[in-house]
Amino acid sequence: MYANSLNVVLGLALVYSAVLRPALIGARPQLLFVAAGGILALAWLARRSDHHPWQNNVNMLLGILLAAMAVLQLEHLPLAAFWTQFSVGSAVAVLALWAALYRPSRAAS
Repeated sequence: MYANSLNVVLGLALVYSAVLRPALIGARPQLLFVAAGGILALAWLARRSDHHPWQNNVNMLLGILLAAMAVLQLEHLPLAAFWTQFSVGSAVAVLALWAALYRPSRAAS
């Protein structure tokens, strides 16, 4: 649950930096690579304790997509960089929050 909560914060930080501070990532693209590694590590840790691991599997794939974007360094395509960072951050935050809050009822199992 703690790893999912940290992934929510990391996803919201990605959205914040894409919308309100685009120069932060533009000047230091290695921050995207660090964020991608954090998403991968936290999703892997959270996957072991969740009831349904598919949310964290998707978050790991989104972390790989973000790492690929960081390696490609899309400074010359700022619109693609913005939308990739914004959509990955939004999806990671929503899926991690869902995984953190979802607890099936005892009667269902």
